[in-house]
Amino acid sequence: MSKQAPSPFTNHHDAYSMKQEDKEVWLLNGMRQLTEWHRERCMEYARFLLGSGADNNHIQRLDQLPYLPTSIFKKFDLLSVDPEQHSKLKTVQSSSTSSGVPSRIFQDEATSYRQKKSVQSIFDSFLGTERRPYIIFDAMETARGKNSMSARGAAIMSLMGYASRFYFVMDLCDGQLVLNEERLIEAVEAAKESGDFIAYGFTYILYQAHEVMQRQGHSFEGFGNQTFLIHSGGWKKLQNIAVDKGSFNDAVSSVWNISPVQVIDFYGLVEQTGVIYPDCPHGNKHVPYYADVIIRDPHTLQALPTGEVGLIQLMNLLPLASPNHSVITDDMGKIVGVDDCPCGRRGKAFQFAGRAPKAEVRGCGDVYAEEQGK
Repeated sequence: MSKQAPSPFTNHHDAYSMKQEDKEVWLLNGMRQLTEWHRERCMEYARFLLGSGADNNHIQRLDQLPYLPTSIFKKFDLLSVDPEQHSKLKTVQSSSTSSGVPSRIFQDEATSYRQKKSVQSIFDSFLGTERRPYIIFDAMETARGKNSMSARGAAIMSLMGYASRFYFVMDLCDGQLVLNEERLIEAVEAAKESGDFIAYGFTYILYQAHEVMQRQGHSFEGFGNQTFLIHSGGWKKLQNIAVDKGSFNDAVSSVWNISPVQVIDFYGLVEQTGVIYPDCPHGNKHVPYYADVIIRDPHTLQALPTGEVGLIQLMNLLPLASPNHSVITDDMGKIVGVDDCPCGRRGKAFQFAGRAPKAEVRGCGDVYAEEQGK
């Protein structure tokens, strides 16, 4: 049995410093090792590999690596740790979807460390390293949970390392999130004193909160270019009411009188916890050197070239407790460039294009919106 998992990190301090050509050689070796790690430790995964005919010894390209559908993590608890260690695991769950069944992904201590290091490396590239007041457009209850946490809670906690102080500015009242005016003003005063702040909310929740703020006549000034409002998930309901990304950024940034590029959307999945894909100022999402994105034809599942829209396959070197290191999603996207984005980040750049037709509503923000009957 493999005694040591491959390290997901090199001496590259920047998550986007490795050229794609160099990354593909290095990452392929690590992904093959990690596939073998999970095959030896997870009986169900080993059966999948056997049934699929995937031969780890003959894989020569990243797009030949086996992958699991994200839906399988709704049906099975897949574990790559000894049974006596199960009680020590943490669980991250997607929100209850329209099917009512969340994905369950398990983390051991080593995986959790790798994921935190990854998120910090990615956010450092977009936010810098300075601590600022952190305004959270959610209720405190969302981020509670010692051994189990929702995707929303995990996203909130991922930014705590950048907080000098944090402020939950919404309350949960009868199942609905309501803006707490007093706490909002307290947070804004702290942010003004600092000159900059970071904020986070799930996409629909952040938009809804800023609609309320606009109706109440809020308009804040005096914030610099290190102020960022970050959001993820939940685009479906906004698209249904004709709110695209440009309109969203304008609506949110106008309350704070900052540039729309300081509103940052990031893409990520519970099934790939630890690797997130924020938008750069040019509207592209970038892949760190210890991960990759493959776009596949929805009908044939063949890898597609740059510019063509298909299903998004995600892979990374982080997970040790569950075989979620290579998954295919129900999301659509396209690669828009390699090593050539004007923002200077190397590797693949891609864009999210929405959910595949007939795919279930999965985003936590979408589910929240559905529950409100909006």
